[in-house]
Amino acid sequence: MKHNERNTLFKSWIENSIDAPIRRIETASSDASFRSYYRVILHNENSYIAVDSPPEHENNKSFIRIAKILDGMKIPVPRIIDCELNHGFFIVSDLGKTTMLMRLRENMNLSSDFYTRAVTLISKMQNSEVSSYTELPLYDKGLMLDEMKLFIDWYCKFELKVNDEEIQKYDLYSIFNQIADRTYDQEKVFVHRDFHSRNIMINTNNQLGLLDFQDAVIGPITYDLVSLLRDCYISLPEPFILEKIKQFHQETTSSLIKTTHEDFLKDFDLMGVQRHLKAIGIFSRLKHRDKKENYILDIPRTRSYLERTCNKYEFLQSLSNFLRKYSHP
Repeated sequence: MKHNERNTLFKSWIENSIDAPIRRIETASSDASFRSYYRVILHNENSYIAVDSPPEHENNKSFIRIAKILDGMKIPVPRIIDCELNHGFFIVSDLGKTTMLMRLRENMNLSSDFYTRAVTLISKMQNSEVSSYTELPLYDKGLMLDEMKLFIDWYCKFELKVNDEEIQKYDLYSIFNQIADRTYDQEKVFVHRDFHSRNIMINTNNQLGLLDFQDAVIGPITYDLVSLLRDCYISLPEPFILEKIKQFHQETTSSLIKTTHEDFLKDFDLMGVQRHLKAIGIFSRLKHRDKKENYILDIPRTRSYLERTCNKYEFLQSLSNFLRKYSHP
């Protein structure tokens, strides 16, 4: 279907699905996916979010399934008002226009309150019994490796322009395997998989709401925590990060954290390496394949996390050497 035809069909579907006069439809936001978001504003100034989520690119059934799971956990997520799965059209409740990232950029003094509540949301999700969610995929070592390889396939080759022969000198694939082994051995919990400041909404009552959860899996306990505290889009002071990790320990059931605090911090670090390798690869792919240039601006921060962690662990020294030799353009 041509783009214009799809837009016409989408608009007609919205008008038929909402049983109230529509004042206007405006672009709400965009993200790194193929989805498009629109705010539907009614004459009474109430609003909904209409989502165009092409089924050939997006897992829409997963979105519905995980929305129900999170709602059952009492996690604040958009309520699905209507959907048309054949075309990938949704109407959901509107959690507002303001992300946590936007609020923090206006006033970092809000960080203690926001992050305290965000960490509590992670604990709440992870304290749920994972055996209840057998339909969720396992975040296995194969997927972790595929994600880390994006760093080589898109960042090293396209952004840094490093050839295969040079990459092989640093034994990166062996390092990736070690990271996957160590992170996969962590306790398994419900993982949102993209839990960061751009996906947390703050409404007019300062309540938090959670977006972009359709890729949730059963995976390592530190994944969402590192996504939040070593966020690719905003930097937090290290003492503050350690304070929030301590909070997570206190709020998470003892059956899920079976390691010492020191070992948990190491698990947190190594999970961060995996996630940041993946993120750098995705940001580069967005630029070079999808022509979305803005994400490349977040690589320096993400690389800085990676560089600092690699310097702490002997088995990551080859990756550290690679990063020192090939600086970001």
